[in-house]
Amino acid sequence: MFNVKELSLTTKEVAKRVRVQLKDEFPGCKFSVRCKFFSMGSEINVSLMVADRKIKQDFDKIPEKTLNHYLYRSHNPYTLEELKRIHSKPYSQLSESKFYHYQRYDDYWCNGAFLTYQGYMLLKRVCQIVEQYHYTDSDPMTDYHDTNFYFHLQLGEYDKPFVDGSRFTNDQQLFNRVEARDRQIKAYFEKEKEEKKLRQIEVDQLRKDNENKTHVPRGATHVIDGSGFRQLTVEEKETGQLRDKLEKKWFNGSVDWKKFTLEL
Repeated sequence: MFNVKELSLTTKEVAKRVRVQLKDEFPGCKFSVRCKFFSMGSEINVSLMVADRKIKQDFDKIPEKTLNHYLYRSHNPYTLEELKRIHSKPYSQLSESKFYHYQRYDDYWCNGAFLTYQGYMLLKRVCQIVEQYHYTDSDPMTDYHDTNFYFHLQLGEYDKPFVDGSRFTNDQQLFNRVEARDRQIKAYFEKEKEEKKLRQIEVDQLRKDNENKTHVPRGATHVIDGSGFRQLTVEEKETGQLRDKLEKKWFNGSVDWKKFTLEL
């Protein structure tokens, strides 16, 4: 799914590529793509400033069923006036995670803005374009951050209002691109899931085959035990080679063995 060379690009280089691709795929729209740098990393902010099609749903056309979900929910319910006020704001900070992977449109509400289907698909494509260069293994629940840059998606900017379009269009090329990327991502995760299953099978087999053997660090030649300082036997040395075998097959010579210590 990811290209190593693309993931190694600097934030400025990524922003430049994103600008070019957005301009190429959406010539009738205007985007702002800005970088921000801070002590522990960087971020890319993509703002749709002017749309050539209707992105936000007219409030009076939002289905009653959709509105009721937010009017009567048990956690932090809204009043009808609050929903209308939030939706009509000229600047909206969206939740980019809502568009990732193969999530589908369903009377779409995104962090305060009700989106049309074509608006949802356009913004989903924007996220897909950025996602090509975006690596993240962060875990907000544990406050762990591991990413090449942070990404934020907006309609307008805090000092410049978003200008929505008025027309509805059947942009089949856009839909095809979104669907193609979704299929690619789905295939990637299915392949990764299958490889993980095969890795676990081999780890379990290695563990079973070597459960009664002494486990020693790879490359060790001597050990201190109850008999004192002695040289390792050939069999004991081979336990380190088991790691070499598994590492070479599954991880291209690079793996954090802390994750696999217990399995081995």
